[in-house]
Amino acid sequence: MELSTKPDFERARAMWKAYWAKGVLKRPLVWATATRPGAKNVLDHNRKYYHAVTAQYEKELAVIDETLANTLYLAESMPMFSPDHGPDQYATFFGGKLEFAEASPATNWVHPVIDDLEAALPLAMSETSPTWKSLMHYSRLLAEHGKGRYFVSMCDLHSNADALSALRGPQNFCMDFMDCPEAVGEAMLQVRKTYPKVHEALYQAGGMEGRGCGGWAPFWCEGRYATIQSDFLALIGPEQGRRYVMPALEEEAEYLDHCVLHFDGPGALPHLDDVLSIKAIDVIQWVPGEGQKPMWEWMDVLKKCQKAGKGLQIYGLPNVEALKRVHKELSPEGLMYVFGGLPEAELAELLGWLEKNT
Repeated sequence: MELSTKPDFERARAMWKAYWAKGVLKRPLVWATATRPGAKNVLDHNRKYYHAVTAQYEKELAVIDETLANTLYLAESMPMFSPDHGPDQYATFFGGKLEFAEASPATNWVHPVIDDLEAALPLAMSETSPTWKSLMHYSRLLAEHGKGRYFVSMCDLHSNADALSALRGPQNFCMDFMDCPEAVGEAMLQVRKTYPKVHEALYQAGGMEGRGCGGWAPFWCEGRYATIQSDFLALIGPEQGRRYVMPALEEEAEYLDHCVLHFDGPGALPHLDDVLSIKAIDVIQWVPGEGQKPMWEWMDVLKKCQKAGKGLQIYGLPNVEALKRVHKELSPEGLMYVFGGLPEAELAELLGWLEKNT
């Protein structure tokens, strides 16, 4: 395979193969991009959800063209763009409607549409949802537009409990765990069974089969990939997590060839042992949240993940020296550094240091 925007694709591809096989080929992976010398400013990408939801696809395709023309995809980074319509898009498949504020076009949300969870059962996914139809159409546009230049990446799928939390409202859904636990269990089963269908439809529409698949967390593989998550875990205890959410995460991880778990906030830490016990989860993306110390300073959490055999995404490093300190603390197996912005020569020097110290 050749990509005009990634001349060293075959070398990077070999690095990714070794990574998913739990090996280390010379050094850990590095996801690094840089602006081409003398490049123009990249077009505003802050309205990407708004453009997609309002069917202004051509505006986003123009942003992609401008981005590709002005960006260097270095080390193991891959050019990827997603048909994402917003974080709560999964809830729209069950009746939610994406809402925007004029002042915040870069994000969106859904208002709760389920007043009574028991009365709303059974829940059924609708392929007539405007968001679903738009996702399919936009995915096909991206697949054609990206041939020979970039990959279409998997959407940010807030499935399982996150979708139900959006449909019901987080506070109401928390109360449902106490008031009607059987309805919660049934609703979870009904939403869970749609995940393979949703992923497969996006996978095919985006032309990922035979080409490669990435996600919003910057990873890439040649099979079925996604970033899985349940941010709702932070609002419930371990017993409820084991009963309702862990089976969903395990199903999603086992369906995929490779996956990264987005693990969000200190409130999720009581569930760490349970998510680490899910064998099919390859990598943990630990996100401490606002007001917390940087993720790379949580060495107790990071080392616990590595001891359980999980890979790690290390991001937010302020400088090369911080990366070197982290590298000396952690095992190189399963590490993937996100470290962009360096000129090519300086990045090459860093990659050489990683090879010598791995």
